[in-house]
Amino acid sequence: MQTTIACLAWHVNVRATYPVVRSPRVTSSALAAPILDNKAALATGPAFPRTWVPIASTWELDPNRPTPVSFLGQRYIAYRDNKEQWVVMDDACPHRLAPLSEGRVDRENDRIECGYHGWAFNSSGACERIPQATERLAAIAAPSARACVASLPTQVVCSVLWVWPWAEDCLSVAGEPGAHPEGMLEGVDPDSTTYTRDLPYGWDTLLENIVDPSHIPFAHHGLQGKRDDAIAINMSAPTLHGARGFSFEFGDRTMGKRRAGTGEFRAPYVVKYDATFEPTPSNAAPRPFKLAVICVPTKPGWSRAIIFSASRAKQASSQAKPPPKPPKQSLVSRLFGLLPVWLLHLGSNRFLDSDLAFLHYQEQSVRERGGDAMASYYMPAPTDRCIAALRKWIVTFAHVPGPLPPPIYTRSILFDRWTQHTSHCVHCQAALQSFAKWRRNAYALLAAAILGFQWWPARLVGLASVGLLWLLSALEPAFRVNDYKHYLSD
Repeated sequence: MQTTIACLAWHVNVRATYPVVRSPRVTSSALAAPILDNKAALATGPAFPRTWVPIASTWELDPNRPTPVSFLGQRYIAYRDNKEQWVVMDDACPHRLAPLSEGRVDRENDRIECGYHGWAFNSSGACERIPQATERLAAIAAPSARACVASLPTQVVCSVLWVWPWAEDCLSVAGEPGAHPEGMLEGVDPDSTTYTRDLPYGWDTLLENIVDPSHIPFAHHGLQGKRDDAIAINMSAPTLHGARGFSFEFGDRTMGKRRAGTGEFRAPYVVKYDATFEPTPSNAAPRPFKLAVICVPTKPGWSRAIIFSASRAKQASSQAKPPPKPPKQSLVSRLFGLLPVWLLHLGSNRFLDSDLAFLHYQEQSVRERGGDAMASYYMPAPTDRCIAALRKWIVTFAHVPGPLPPPIYTRSILFDRWTQHTSHCVHCQAALQSFAKWRRNAYALLAAAILGFQWWPARLVGLASVGLLWLLSALEPAFRVNDYKHYLSD
């Protein structure tokens, strides 16, 4: 009894400490509802750790769109209701199973409307409208469990939307800090921005790549490191934490600078690094290196990476005391902070493009050899200790969804940035809309300049318009697809 009270007290204290957005759907009646659709599939499927699940970044989601999201092969939609609470529900209308992600958010009535036949559902998943039925028939049919959509408990921590998709009560992990967002994201700046990418390789392959610092000089040559940086990695034997993952120490070199620190696999989703670069003659103070990545198993052969980026300081503050003065930033850091989000995302796309093909085909090769990565790999160096620890952890505690889809040999599909990022990023979508306006304005100015070509100002306007059109034609394709060829990177 005392243990139960202590667990519940911990749960209450955590919720009081962290800014959490919770759905009003976590009620006794909701928890007693029959298991439907995705919950049934997860309940009967192979075991996976029962924790809160990160599913998307609210900093990138369009709150006015039922955005499709996935977890372990199950499809959901995410949107924000009129109470400014995030809603996640199954992506299937119970009428004829049309995807609700192809529907719309009905703001006037605060509900989701199916785009196929107009059935409408509130944030709890209850059916509120059946246009094809009379009032009398709708009054009978709408309350039926078969007319409802399964809606999940949600919360937002560090701008990440977390859901509880399991059939079990979410309070079943009240006394387990590592099963909650706050435990998995401990030490992550809550004001961090994010970058999200859906990747054509599995969750286990993504995790494997993130806990491997030795690939950076080669796979990310010219982006985060260079080939000459490659040295024998000083990697400790991982310290195992059972179901909660493992931690390790490492030392390497990147961009000509040595760094050393620690890494953690906070199972089953988060990898976090905390290291420092050695001092340089121009900077006597050690420069920190921090990285946190959320790795989500979306469907067989696919995963989602949510990467935390630099914090953008809020202009307004409700604190009584002024915040401490931040450390002095370099000119490069200050300029980097002024760049638009879409430009930073294009750079992040380029970074993940640089090892995308390796990982996709590596995973396919493991499948062709029977699916046992440890039996397929030859890893004699200490730098691969974390790979071995991760693979052992997966065999012991988790299930990797399968079977894999066939390999993708069409490069435009493999490097499809539109599907993997742009289509679900509100910042990049807004950039493309702005580009369309700039293009129209540039054509209008160019037409006016042609009419007044005999005057020098008109010629300058025409030249600027041509330059802007050229720039837009160069930028817009980068939001859709961009191949990466290592043989061209010197």
